Amino acid sequence: MALAALAVALSGAGGCGNNAVPDGTAAGTSPHVFRIAVIPKGTSHDFWASVHAGAEKAAAEFDDVEITWKGPLTEGDTAKQIETVEGFIADGYDGICLAPCDAVALRRPVDQAIQNGVPVVIFDSGLKDMDGIVSYVATNNERGGRVAGEYLAELLGGSGNVVLMRYDLNSESTDLREKGFLGALEPFEGITLISADKYAGPTESDAIELGENLLANFGGDVNGIFCPNQSTASGMLTVLRRDQRGLAGKVKFVGFDSGENIVSGLEKGDLNATVLQDPVTMGYQAVEAMRQHLLGDAVPARVETQEVLATGGNLDDPTVHKLLYPEAAE
Repeated sequence: MALAALAVALSGAGGCGNNAVPDGTAAGTSPHVFRIAVIPKGTSHDFWASVHAGAEKAAAEFDDVEITWKGPLTEGDTAKQIETVEGFIADGYDGICLAPCDAVALRRPVDQAIQNGVPVVIFDSGLKDMDGIVSYVATNNERGGRVAGEYLAELLGGSGNVVLMRYDLNSESTDLREKGFLGALEPFEGITLISADKYAGPTESDAIELGENLLANFGGDVNGIFCPNQSTASGMLTVLRRDQRGLAGKVKFVGFDSGENIVSGLEKGDLNATVLQDPVTMGYQAVEAMRQHLLGDAVPARVETQEVLATGGNLDDPTVHKLLYPEAAE
């Protein structure tokens, strides 16, 4: 993927350069190879494989950077992620790039890192308290959720019963997507939220279980569905396809992220749209921000990567195609 072709918005130009460049070394150059840990929420989703590809691309481009990729097998294993952060601190890594499983629980190990002189870049999903963070690299998740809500409302003609399948507690990224989605529906008096308080949990199996329960309770009355990440969208799509009432393709359905099942849903019309992120650029930008900080350069406090709405009608658009099939999946 050509990074120059990707729209990346930068905001918050505050410099974060507490790590001094060693004597005799000019800012922008490095006397040694920086060891940077990159810790995703999980390692099993397609999304994280693409983030990994972006981080590796940065490491290949910068000869003064070496990354170590390590995280929980599944999203939601907060204890494992905390253990991983603590391990990299103990091993004396120069910096940590982290996508927190839990916006509250990961604050303590992040504080521990900072207190030990290990700077932290947060990517994908924020902490409730972002004090002391070098930079935050992520999609504008609330805006992405709003895009999803506006499109679903358009599909429904401003009227119908809607289900929001939430992802997981204390997941800042999906919390914001859900907030944006709900905000987009507020002007439509004809739209009724018949379920908006159920959390699936971190795995696709969890989403399938909740999806089956939701359709058992509301199936015949559901006109529209929104799922805020890959596991919830893919899980709900599986449930709709299994349903004997022919709900797949009948219920208007908008998801978030990509993946083999999601792409299949768009192609077959079982999924009307999904909001795509740019995980390759996200991984690249997270490592790049950490490197800049370690070199003593100013780093933007906030780096926004793009979000794009993919529908069955624009799958051949070059930008959509690149985000549907990121490098790690090719």
